[in-house]
Amino acid sequence: MQLDHKLSIAAASVLLSSSLYAQDYVRVNVMNYSENDDRVTVTAPSVEINKELGLDYTLNGVFVSDSVSGATPVYSDTTSGASAYHRGTVLDISNIKKENIEFDEQRAYGSLSVTKRVRNRDEITALYSKSYESDYDSNTLGFGYMIWADESKNRSYNFDLSYQFNEILIKDCTGNHICSDADSISGASKKEDATMISTQVGITQYIDERSLAKVSVFYANEDGYLSNPYYNVIRNTNQVEAENRPDTRTAYGFNLKYIRSFSDDLSSNFAYKFYSDDWDINSHTLDINNYYELNDKFTVGFGIRYYGQSKAEFYSKSTTYFTNEEFASHDDRLSAFNAFTYKATLDYKYSDKISYNIGLNYYTQSTDLDAVYSSVGFKYNF
Repeated sequence: MQLDHKLSIAAASVLLSSSLYAQDYVRVNVMNYSENDDRVTVTAPSVEINKELGLDYTLNGVFVSDSVSGATPVYSDTTSGASAYHRGTVLDISNIKKENIEFDEQRAYGSLSVTKRVRNRDEITALYSKSYESDYDSNTLGFGYMIWADESKNRSYNFDLSYQFNEILIKDCTGNHICSDADSISGASKKEDATMISTQVGITQYIDERSLAKVSVFYANEDGYLSNPYYNVIRNTNQVEAENRPDTRTAYGFNLKYIRSFSDDLSSNFAYKFYSDDWDINSHTLDINNYYELNDKFTVGFGIRYYGQSKAEFYSKSTTYFTNEEFASHDDRLSAFNAFTYKATLDYKYSDKISYNIGLNYYTQSTDLDAVYSSVGFKYNF
């Protein structure tokens, strides 16, 4: 069902991890996510392998398998059996209702990156990632270049670029109860595509032996089919139609990050992000994470994240009918809302080679969406 398929706007940011702490390891993790009212549940096991190939190369691979199920509230024609794809017929308003459309989806995601360190220890990274669902196929190529400012290595500059190509399979049943020309395997009657180019430039500065700051700016441009094929809108003619979003989107913003070790036991990460796009969405993200070492075995973490955004110019509440506007959506993710995430983690270092971790997060959004997600994993250094 085309899950949260887009990578971060700063998609190339995965290239920014420093090799100062490079090591050989395998990390295994299982994440579970559950929304209130049993709307969406996700189980996502993942494996990451990092391998140093001599002193000059690092190979990193990640694989994630998502199992997603639940129901999405969508306006539909109830005479068609609550099908999200039956559109285009003028109906009695009593036959248009917001009902849960059930889904059950599997997604596979994988990425592979190679980092090369040149003579002065600058780093060049190339990345390829792929995300696949039954109705969605996404491929991303990324390139990163990290430059040390001088031999002291107290300052570095990062340049990152990524290109993403997406193919979307769509059921188009306008005016019909049955998609007669649908593909027998995917159920799709047509294919759309979308691309995204994103870039990020940043500077990292070690302030002293206990603190570090980073500033980066990003830019992204999307082009192609950017609507959600599962969402509908209602026109004032009592007609259910597929939502329609602009086929281009340009975004920009900046990130600020500050890491401080207050003592040998306590450290904090502070991050702020500003985002803006030409859909009239502006957002602010504030993320604070603290870590305290109880002893040489246990480390606890606790933090809070705030996110707030303005609404897209073509969004209206579900109780509002659209008229002849070209662009229209009832998707609450395009509305004005704010959200808080409360986070807690526990890490246990069993030995120099093996460590375990658990995490628990509670998410609450002003649109009456609440969710709990947890993670359990271990890391093995080899």
